[in-house]
Amino acid sequence: MREVEFLPDWYPKVRQRKRVVALQAWMTLILICGLGLWMLLVQRNVYARQQELALLSKDLQTSEVDLQRLEDLLQLQRQLGQQDQIFVKIGRPIEMTRVMSTLQTIMPQDMALLNLSLDTEEAVKPPAGTFAARMAEKENKAGESKLRFRLHGVAPTDVDLGEFLAKLTSKPFFKNVELMYSRERVDTGHVMREFEVSFLLDITAPAAKSAYASTHAGGH
Repeated sequence: MREVEFLPDWYPKVRQRKRVVALQAWMTLILICGLGLWMLLVQRNVYARQQELALLSKDLQTSEVDLQRLEDLLQLQRQLGQQDQIFVKIGRPIEMTRVMSTLQTIMPQDMALLNLSLDTEEAVKPPAGTFAARMAEKENKAGESKLRFRLHGVAPTDVDLGEFLAKLTSKPFFKNVELMYSRERVDTGHVMREFEVSFLLDITAPAAKSAYASTHAGGH
């Protein structure tokens, strides 16, 4: 039996074109979704990189602050090093008021100081390689500077000057007391003795420190 086709010849072609158009539409939709997902992933990666960049920028700022603090500390260390070098050259810091009060305590009543000066004397290190150098290195003895005081003054008599020198010599922290000169001086008709005394000040030894403190306490 022969089948009779009632559909026109163009209808199958139209259906085929519809299927092609639908397939193209689905492919376009899938492509758009893929592009959207890819853009989402790109934006997510960009946001993550921005967060990392912000963290790196914050760490960089923190590092700059730490670097500035380190520079300040190094500058302070250099200043302290310079102060240490100055202290090595001029000796240990000393309360001059206590020195003057000690001198005032042992000076006779009619004695007067005309001038007081001081110089730094560097400690002489033994030559390298000698027995003294090895002993000093073994005992970790660092050469310390001492202060040389020079007192220029006037006293009524030689007896007063001798009494002052005796008291000055008896102090354990005054070393190498020397009378540089003593001569007669006439001032407004008064005859007196002009003198200059030199001594080293050493308060580094424990015994000298205690004696110095006790002398000062006794003076008060």
